[in-house]
Amino acid sequence: MSKVPLPYTRDCFVCGAHNPHGLHLRFHREGDEVHADFTPQAQHAGFRGIVHGGILSTVLDEAMFWAAASTQKQFCLAAELNVRFIEKVTVGQKLVCVARLKANRGRLWESEAELRDEHGKVYARAMCKQVPMNVAAMKDAALDFLPDPATADGEKLFEGLM
Repeated sequence: MSKVPLPYTRDCFVCGAHNPHGLHLRFHREGDEVHADFTPQAQHAGFRGIVHGGILSTVLDEAMFWAAASTQKQFCLAAELNVRFIEKVTVGQKLVCVARLKANRGRLWESEAELRDEHGKVYARAMCKQVPMNVAAMKDAALDFLPDPATADGEKLFEGLM
């Protein structure tokens, strides 16, 4: 299955290329799923050596945004986010975040995501209700995306916006 890299921004905490405090994650589509590798660092800890749940929630939220936006070809905002922490995540642990759009109910979308290790063990699971953005808000948001040949295929998903 081919990997389609998704665009990224300058300043986003999760995908922002120029955010000095950000996670610098890169998302890509694989079929109907969005994937991103994530290896948390020491600055992502809550308790010593244990990754803060807010960081894990943020990664899951961003993946669900991309799952919905790239499927529907429209940006969205989270309206409700539910996260279940199943196992603690330790600093330096290699994970993959996998997300998919579960339902499009018109004015409300639902997405789901998991953080897994290389063996498929699930550490956190999330569900999100999202509301689509209007065209003017999408065009404004798209101004922060960086032109990059590596994301040309992903940018085609949003042609006319970026």
